[in-house]
Amino acid sequence: MLFTAVSSAAVRALQFNRPADTPQARYVIELMSIAYGNLGYELQIIDFNHQSALAAANNGILDGQLGRISSISQQYKNLNLVNFPLFEFNLILLKNCDECSFEQLKNIAIQVGYPAAKSYLDNNPYIGEVIRVKSVTAQLNLLAQKKVEGVLLLDFLLNSKHPRFDLSRFSTEALMPIYSFHFLHKQHKNLIPLLEQQLILLEQDGTVSQLRKKHLSH
Repeated sequence: MLFTAVSSAAVRALQFNRPADTPQARYVIELMSIAYGNLGYELQIIDFNHQSALAAANNGILDGQLGRISSISQQYKNLNLVNFPLFEFNLILLKNCDECSFEQLKNIAIQVGYPAAKSYLDNNPYIGEVIRVKSVTAQLNLLAQKKVEGVLLLDFLLNSKHPRFDLSRFSTEALMPIYSFHFLHKQHKNLIPLLEQQLILLEQDGTVSQLRKKHLSH
């Protein structure tokens, strides 16, 4: 009987890769833990290479993605969107020149593993050189050393990882607001309407507002 209970508990655990430690990530983890808990599931966060997490989730190695932009499902066909916007952020452009436009930049740096910048480039053709790096720090170093003319990055990652970065040295442009959504692998698609219902209920009872105030109001 004990073996059966343990097996049942293991089956009802869903695994997601650990995101970068930001207020947004902490908010999503707490919110989704409550939503899954109300459905009898445990949300497990495991250490996993961020750059390969999307492919792993698409292949069913991970059960989904905690928070991603909606367009990832165009490339990762096995990932299904939970239709409840978790939070909004901005894709921003930092550049070394005040007058030049995005299209005029000779080169830019983007961070691999975050599809927002790539999605923007796909929809706004850019003929300059695109340099792919592994971190916000690497992007900012290239910009500060004038090895690139611009960088595309997510505002909340910049604010979390480099809160004291002197933005006044550069021209800053908010390119577009983007919403983050939760995704599940298609093998769990039966959970999606239940999750959406739970998230709506959590919004109606004030839980979402409380968690946003706890994690995102600063």
